[in-house]
Amino acid sequence: MTVATILQRLSSGGSRLLYPHRGALLGRLNRNYGTEKIPQSMLEAPVDRIRNVGIMAHIDAGKTTTTERMLFSAGVTRYSGDVDSGDTVMDYMEQERARGITITSAAISFPWQDHRINFIDTPGHVDFTMEVERALRVLDGAVAVYDAVKGIQAQSVTVWRQAQRYDVPCVAFINKMDRPKASATRTLDHMERKLNVQPLVLQMPLGVGAEFTGVVDLLDLHITKWPGKVECREFERQDLTQLPEEKALLEKALAARQEMFEQLAELNEMFMEHYLEVGGEAGQVDVEKALAGIRQVAISRSGLPVLYGTALKNRGIEPVLDSIVKYLPCPTELKKNAVPDYAKDFCAFVFKIVHDPRRGPLVFMRVYSGELKAGDEFYNLNRQCIERASRVVLISADEYEYVPSIGVGNIAVAVGLKQAITGDTLLAKSAASASVLASVPGKRKSKAKEAAALAEAADKDGESLIALPGLKVPEPVFFCTVEVESAAHQPALDHALACLCREDPSLRVATGDDQETILSGMGELHIEIIKDRLMKEYKSNAKLGPLQVAYRESLASPCVHSVVKKLNAHGRSYTISMEMELSRTPGEEYRELAEKSLVSLTCKKTSELHALLTGEAGVARMDALRDGIEQAACGVGPLLSFPLRCIDVIITNLECKPYVPNELLTLAASMCFGEAIAKADIALLEPIMHLQIVVPPEHFTTVLGDLTG
Repeated sequence: MTVATILQRLSSGGSRLLYPHRGALLGRLNRNYGTEKIPQSMLEAPVDRIRNVGIMAHIDAGKTTTTERMLFSAGVTRYSGDVDSGDTVMDYMEQERARGITITSAAISFPWQDHRINFIDTPGHVDFTMEVERALRVLDGAVAVYDAVKGIQAQSVTVWRQAQRYDVPCVAFINKMDRPKASATRTLDHMERKLNVQPLVLQMPLGVGAEFTGVVDLLDLHITKWPGKVECREFERQDLTQLPEEKALLEKALAARQEMFEQLAELNEMFMEHYLEVGGEAGQVDVEKALAGIRQVAISRSGLPVLYGTALKNRGIEPVLDSIVKYLPCPTELKKNAVPDYAKDFCAFVFKIVHDPRRGPLVFMRVYSGELKAGDEFYNLNRQCIERASRVVLISADEYEYVPSIGVGNIAVAVGLKQAITGDTLLAKSAASASVLASVPGKRKSKAKEAAALAEAADKDGESLIALPGLKVPEPVFFCTVEVESAAHQPALDHALACLCREDPSLRVATGDDQETILSGMGELHIEIIKDRLMKEYKSNAKLGPLQVAYRESLASPCVHSVVKKLNAHGRSYTISMEMELSRTPGEEYRELAEKSLVSLTCKKTSELHALLTGEAGVARMDALRDGIEQAACGVGPLLSFPLRCIDVIITNLECKPYVPNELLTLAASMCFGEAIAKADIALLEPIMHLQIVVPPEHFTTVLGDLTG
C-alpha cells in the first residue's frame, strides 16, 4: 500500500471511527513524507538570518491553524493540518487533539526567504499562561493573532502584557476576515484602547466577510489574491498601477498609503526626516527607507504593524512570513539578549523540560552565546553542578533529529541533563573555570568536587558568574488531594508528579497535615489535563479529590504582641524582650505582595532600636529578625490552614544584650510572630479576577439586571 493510499483512506469521512489514532498517524506521515527537510544551509544559517518567533492570542483566535498554514506554505508539510480533524503537526499531544486546543508550547524550525525561523506555537487558554510566559522569555519576536469578529479578547490582553514584560517586538495578524460581522476597523480601535498601542496598517483588505479575497500591499501597491483552497501554495500577485480596470481601487489604496506614511512618520524620526525631504509626497517615498522605518517601529514597540487574512482558507499567510523576516529582529539586535560577560563561550537559558519515555528529560534552551555540541560538559549556575549533554536534538513538535551541534541564537534541545530545570543558566565549563577556578587550588577528582569548587569560588566573587533573568511563575488558584489505592503505588505517583512538576513550574505538589498529597494548579482544565496524563502516560491509578479554591489567610484587624524569652546557646542563657505590631498590607501594595511576598518588615524609629539595628552588626541582627519572621510566615494560617500572605510587621521594641547570638534573635522573632498570628483575628483572601463583559446594546439592560440581581 502506497503512502498516497494511506493518506487518502485516513483522510476519508469515516476514518475517525475505523482509525481512532488517525490524527497522530496523519501528523507523522505529513512530516516524514513532506517535500523536504530543513536544508543544511539553514542549519548553518548566520545569526542575522535567524528569527526566533512565537505566535500568541486568545483561545480560538486561530493560532494553530495559522501555524499549520505557515508550515504548508514553507514546504515543511505536504498538506495543512486541521484542528477539528486532529491531525495538526504542532498540537501533537493526545489531550490536545481530543479537545481541539493547544495545551503545551511546541517548537519547530523551517526555512523562509533564505532565513531560518525557529517557531513556537503557544496556548491561548488562561490555565496554560505559563507556557506563553516561558516561550516569550526566549523569543525575539511574536505574531499576535486577533479575531476580526470578536476583536481583542481577554487573553489577548494578557499575552500582550507578557510580551511587554520581556520587550518582545510583535506584528499583528487580524484573522478570520472572511467571517460574517468581521470588522477590521473595530479590531484596530480595540488595539488602541485595550492594548494602548498604535496600529500601523500595512495592507488594505479586499472585501470583508464572504467577499474577502485578498489584500493590497500599501508599500509597493501590489494586489494579492488567493484562490481560497487550503491545499494550494499558489496565489496571484499583480501591480495595481498596471490594472486600468482597478482605477477606483487604486485611488483608495493611494489614500491609505498616504495615511500609512504619515502615521509612520509620527512613529519613527528617521523616516520623518525622509518624509519631510520629499515634501510629504507618498509617490516620492523610498520604499527601502519605509521598510527600515517599519522595522524600527516594530523592534522599538512604538507601533504595531498590522496584516490581514484568513488562515482557515489559507489567505494572507505568505505576507505574515515575509513580515517575520522583514520586521522582526535577529537574535543579536535586542539588548536584552546581549551576554557580554561570556563572549564566545557557551551560555544558554533553560526555558522548558519535556520527559520523553525513551530519551529521558529533553531540555529546551535558548543559546545566547557560543555553541552547544553533543558531548559537551557545562556548569549549571543555579543548581551548582556540572552536567553533560549526551546528544543535541533538532526538534519539530514531537519529532526529533540528532545533530552534532546548534549555534548561537538558536533554540536547542539537549539530552542527558539530570538536574536542569526551567529558569536555569548553563555556562561552558571552561568559561566558569576561567572566571573562578583560578583561585581554587588543587586538581579536581570528580564532577561533584569540581562543581563544589566552582560554587565556592563563585560565592567569593559573586560578580564573576551572572545568571540570566528568570521567569515569573504565577501562583496556583486551585488545589485537590491525590490518592492511590495502596502505599505500594505511592512511589510511582511521586515519580510521576515530580516529572510533571519539572515540566510545568506552575504545577505544585505539597504534603498536607495528614500526609496526603496535595496538587495545586492554575485551573480546572489544568488539573484535568494532569489527571489524564497521570493515567495515560504514567499508568497511575491515582484518584483526585474535589477541586478547592486556593485561598490565602491574612489579618482581619491589626494586633500587637510582645514576648519575653529566655533562650540558651553555647552554654549560656540570654533574655530577649520583643514587641511587634502586625497589620494587613493595604491597597496596591497588598495586590503586589499577594503574588510576591509573605510579609514585609520594618522597625519603629526609636533611639534604642537605632542603636541595636544600625552598623554592620545591626544589619546582621535585622536580617536575623527577618529570617525568623519569614520562617514563621512560611507555615499555614490558623483559620483553615491556608498560606499566610500580605502582612506588615513593625518591630516596636527590642531589648537584648549586644552580644546575643543572631540565631537566638531569629528564634525569638519566629516565636513572637507565631504567637501573634495564633491570637489574631484572621480573614480569608479570595482570588480576584478582573472580567470584561461585552454584549450587544439591545441585551445590555438584561445582562446588567442579571449581574446586579
